[in-house]
Amino acid sequence: MIREPHPPAPTPSPGMRPTCRAPGMVAAMMIATAVVTIAVPDPATTAVNAQTRPATIRHTQGATTRQVDIDTLRALDRLHQFGYTINTPARATRAIRHWQHANGLTVDGIIGPETLSSLSLPLASTPAPAPAVRLTPPAPPAPAADPETIIRDVWPDDLEDHAIQIATRESRLQPDVRNACCFGLFQINWSAHHSWLAGEMGVSSASQLLDPAVNARAALALYQRDGWRPWDL
Repeated sequence: MIREPHPPAPTPSPGMRPTCRAPGMVAAMMIATAVVTIAVPDPATTAVNAQTRPATIRHTQGATTRQVDIDTLRALDRLHQFGYTINTPARATRAIRHWQHANGLTVDGIIGPETLSSLSLPLASTPAPAPAVRLTPPAPPAPAADPETIIRDVWPDDLEDHAIQIATRESRLQPDVRNACCFGLFQINWSAHHSWLAGEMGVSSASQLLDPAVNARAALALYQRDGWRPWDL
């Protein structure tokens, strides 16, 4: 048995909030064996317009389960707060249609995006857009110093010009030049000097001499041991 409901609420004006009739969120709309369900068309067979997403309310006698669209629940709760009687599916539908008419919306009894917006409710299924994040690109790597600059940084001022002349003659200032015996800017003979290069400078392989800074330091150490003689023609 469905008890005689309260008389209909007075018509609310747009923008005004009538006094709430009864406490509770959605319990008032579910009485006895009446259940509010949402009939959502199968997307495989029905084209659904996102702006008029159907969510019709129907009355199911004796149902034991409830399938209630979260947007519809929130809308009905808001209408209940505004003083509408929603204790049966029929009255809930009338409340929706009345609100739509009072607010200049399409009167279809459907809880869609426009009706939710008029109730100041966002779509529950629509995530809030992520804030824009400005990504700062990494700074480009610093350009490697050119071989001539490296030689000037390593060698004493009074020797650097002649050292550059030798490196230009030996390798054309190309740090990766190598042949059967000699490596790098100053074409240092690895076989002849590897023992002291390893012991005094930590240069343990010929490939390290292809680093222009390592080669320039090794060449200065070689000059300090033997003068310009290793590069005499």
